[in-house]
Amino acid sequence: MDKLSQEYMLSIMFNESIDREQLLLKKYDDICNKIKDKEIKNMIKEFSKNSREHIDILKDKMIALNIKKT
Repeated sequence: MDKLSQEYMLSIMFNESIDREQLLLKKYDDICNKIKDKEIKNMIKEFSKNSREHIDILKDKMIALNIKKT
């Protein structure tokens, strides 16, 4: 795969991954607002925390690879 094509594919994959993690965050927030059970709510909050960490990792990798957020 030539360099331009590889950079393009990486850009698409990283940006799509961030978009999906952000969608998960929205869903977790919505679910968390509807749930009464504290144990389940804490579990959802942990999922949300993991998604934020994934976004941070993806953004750090994008910076290291000089990939722009679209």
